Amino acid sequence: MPTQSLVNGTRTWSSPNGELRRWLPAPHVLVLRFRGRLFDAERSKIAVAVINEFVADTSQKVDIFHDWEAMELYTTEARTELTELGLRLASRISSLSVLIGSNVVEMGVTMAGIKLGGIRIFTTRAEFDQAVRQAVESRGGTYTPLPPE
Repeated sequence: MPTQSLVNGTRTWSSPNGELRRWLPAPHVLVLRFRGRLFDAERSKIAVAVINEFVADTSQKVDIFHDWEAMELYTTEARTELTELGLRLASRISSLSVLIGSNVVEMGVTMAGIKLGGIRIFTTRAEFDQAVRQAVESRGGTYTPLPPE
């Protein structure tokens, strides 16, 4: 069972298999950063709950960013669960973006993107961070980088 902590305005769920960190840089922007090798069903259930809560807390269309640069594996079960969530929430999502660092993860994200009708894939941290900044500033927000842990 993952442990949960709240530090510097970010919520983190940790277990021996990895860590999922939630950051809200603007009322309409959610960033989920996963660190660890394997994004599995346990992590996807947490991500689904976080995304559902985020969307329920606003009437605006949302921008969702998945920082999966360190992820090496993305299980079929996790991909299916997140894709189904994306389909259910499609009318509420303005953009869906993923930072990847693994070819295996890129393949899974590409497959999900076919069903969802498009996911922006980033392969560099600078481009991903710039997209988060643009999403925050697109509605008059002021961008502040992710706080340290």
